Amino acid sequence: MEKKRILEAAAVCLVFLLLAGYAEASEHKLNGKNQIIRGSPGSAQQEMELQLNAEELLENYDYNLTVPATGITQEEAGKYFERAKKEIDTRFFSNGETAGHVTSSVNMEESYVKGLVNAEWLLNQYHAVEIDGTIVTDAVGEEGELVQADVKLSCGEYKEEYMFSFMVFPPKLSREEQLLKSIRAEVREESEKKGTKKLTLPTEVEGVQLKWNEKKQHLVWKVLLFEIIVIVLLGLSARERQRLAEKERKDQMQLDYSEVVNKLLILLGAGMTLKQSWNKISAQYAEKRKKKEVEKRHIYEEMMITSREISDGESDRLAYQKFGERTDLSVYQRLVRILVQNLQTGSRGLCTLLGQEAESAMEERKALARKLGEEAGTKMLMPLICMLGIVIAIIIVPALMSFQV
Repeated sequence: MEKKRILEAAAVCLVFLLLAGYAEASEHKLNGKNQIIRGSPGSAQQEMELQLNAEELLENYDYNLTVPATGITQEEAGKYFERAKKEIDTRFFSNGETAGHVTSSVNMEESYVKGLVNAEWLLNQYHAVEIDGTIVTDAVGEEGELVQADVKLSCGEYKEEYMFSFMVFPPKLSREEQLLKSIRAEVREESEKKGTKKLTLPTEVEGVQLKWNEKKQHLVWKVLLFEIIVIVLLGLSARERQRLAEKERKDQMQLDYSEVVNKLLILLGAGMTLKQSWNKISAQYAEKRKKKEVEKRHIYEEMMITSREISDGESDRLAYQKFGERTDLSVYQRLVRILVQNLQTGSRGLCTLLGQEAESAMEERKALARKLGEEAGTKMLMPLICMLGIVIAIIIVPALMSFQV
């Protein structure tokens, strides 16, 4: 397992080295002829850190250089302007409308030709078309409204103006939309009245009877749903806490197994009986707990319960069997079988069996310790992956930003 972890660490280091080498190799912008490739038109300027050597006067001097993008010639700007005008003609009107009849919002974009041409819009009828291109329905009559658009195009240091006109008409409303429009007009007229403390809603508009009711918020159902969700989450959380507590309890008892077996082996070897050894271990733990010298250890708590059961008249065999059931671990059930066998056949050979069990318990404890260590490493895997992503981003993003289109 240790060899596997070393190989994994070496693989991660190798990945970092490859990424660093790739980033360093991709960042070369200065060729052997002291030439730097500029960015394409419209791209951001480049900031470069160079080292300058000038015979004996300058040696490895840090020289910061700002490299602007490639400039645009007048001929190129003219081509971009023509492309921008075509894009305006294509994308200005929505839903396949034409300049002679516009009822939907128009699209006034800030740039065209992939950002190479900037556009500044000016309309002569903002009461009919808002600054975002929305048609003001109430301000446009049935005969329509002529709107003139003046677009100031700029490409680098070159500028050009593009003008065109279009007719705006109110959109055709359905029966429902027309009714809502009339209702809003009635309500607005009523709300603008001065000197009235109450707002009276209309009961009839365009021959249609109206009935007003407050919209139900369904607060009771929302609170009930929220409470159900909270109860379910609390239940799931409690079950998860219980599961983790049970797992922690079993892991702790598993780790203490070799210690319990060794203590029994030592006391039995000193001439005590099994019952005396068991009570001695329980009493020592109870005394230390009373003095707060040790933290709570679940296996010794179970041994104390077994001691009290025997003191209360429970048979030794049944008390040990209950102990094995409460621990619910195979290692302690194996220990109980050895102890019960001792009660049936006598203590002869018990120390030998416990000695063998102590050796096996130590190996199992080492294996459990390794397992718990691997679980802790797994829990750290997600933070490590996040850190790896951040490091990769720190290396890759500058390299990608330095690429020229």
